[in-house]
Amino acid sequence: MTANARNGLALANGQWQNQSQQGALQVAVLNLMPTKLTTELQFLKRFDNLATDVTVSFLYPASHHFKGISPVIIKKHYLSLAQVQDNYFDGLVITGAPVEQLPFEAVDYWQEFRQVLTWAQHHVCETLFECWAAQAGLFVDFAIRKRQLASKLFGVYAANQVNSRSRLARDFGAGG
Repeated sequence: MTANARNGLALANGQWQNQSQQGALQVAVLNLMPTKLTTELQFLKRFDNLATDVTVSFLYPASHHFKGISPVIIKKHYLSLAQVQDNYFDGLVITGAPVEQLPFEAVDYWQEFRQVLTWAQHHVCETLFECWAAQAGLFVDFAIRKRQLASKLFGVYAANQVNSRSRLARDFGAGG
């Protein structure tokens, strides 16, 4: 089917063209990555391979001090929590960020991250955390602290199980 961007850099600069948006799942992506455009395109291409239409809204933490991109550009092409707080989404994806060495509380958007999680409890059906966001989500929900490793552990790991009733996850498969 098709992935459609409601906003974002890829749509604004013509690197992504929208198709049909009838009956689409509504997914918000809180893009914490410094490589905003690359990350947008990765998600849009992956969602484009699902068996249902998806409309993606890209969010940003308004409290973050951006280093590699102008805050004016972000505000023009991304949505803040305040702008979507009355909206409901089928899914929320929170990306990683290169802040794994910092204590959670030292991340400049930490309080806003926590606000997003609280908001999502009543406005989002399913949430997917990636990389640093997974660590942060485990800390918020279960008080599980992260451990520093000698070197970065990364990779693509097969899922053992996928909820077949999930409209968001069922087309991703469980490896095997």
